[in-house]
Amino acid sequence: MDELAKRISCEVQGDPSVIIEGVNTLDAAKPGELSFVHNEKYVSQIKDCKASAIVVPYDLETDFRPLLRSRDPYVTFGEAMRIFLPRRQRPMPGIHPSAVVAESAQVDPEASVGPYCFIGEGSVIQGAATLMAGTQVGDGCWIGPSVWIFPQVVVGARTRVGEETVIHPGTVLGSGLDPDKEISEDAPKYCVEVGRDVEIGANVTVEAGSKNPTRIGPGTKIDNLVRIGSGARIGDDCIIVAQVSIGAGAVIGNNVTLAGQVGIEPNRQIG
Repeated sequence: MDELAKRISCEVQGDPSVIIEGVNTLDAAKPGELSFVHNEKYVSQIKDCKASAIVVPYDLETDFRPLLRSRDPYVTFGEAMRIFLPRRQRPMPGIHPSAVVAESAQVDPEASVGPYCFIGEGSVIQGAATLMAGTQVGDGCWIGPSVWIFPQVVVGARTRVGEETVIHPGTVLGSGLDPDKEISEDAPKYCVEVGRDVEIGANVTVEAGSKNPTRIGPGTKIDNLVRIGSGARIGDDCIIVAQVSIGAGAVIGNNVTLAGQVGIEPNRQIG
């Protein structure tokens, strides 16, 4: 556990030699597995937990040992999941015969472009990126290395997606941009900018920025059915739960959690 604590930036409280071989939820965890508690209302469940260790906030009081103390147990447990859970098997590199790729687009030989995908003019698909069936990438986009885009995602024109980001089915990045409208001189290079290591759930809508890009910071995790308004800025390592609506021009700071169905007014600043 001592080695795991170093990898996920936690402080060990208890026996550091405990062996951790997997991760699980609080009620289902078994000996050898790691679980987590992020809120005091779940403390009563700890006494029945069979996990070998639990990730908890620094200010949570419990007699359970050993513990991994973390500033943000949600994020920390997510990092532990990456270590223990098997990675997705990427498809073979190459472009499926049914895909349509614009002449000026650049697709890295290590990238995988699935059936019925479309890649627009001037777009760049970097190494080991995966575009699954039916993905649409508009003109002037940049898709970073090791990005994974699930089926039926629409990446609107002039969208940048950072490396190792995952986008789940049915999501639309860059909605509301008129492809036939002439681009003004003061328009941003990208209408939507998604940072490195972001995860975006299913059926999320991210509206295109006009004068300023709509930004999602590195490490942020977004649940299903979230709407992000034009020109909104979301900081690093945020957690946005299902059915949140963020108004146009709103600014969300780093390490902010927005619980389910929260509504943020346009131009409001949080964190």
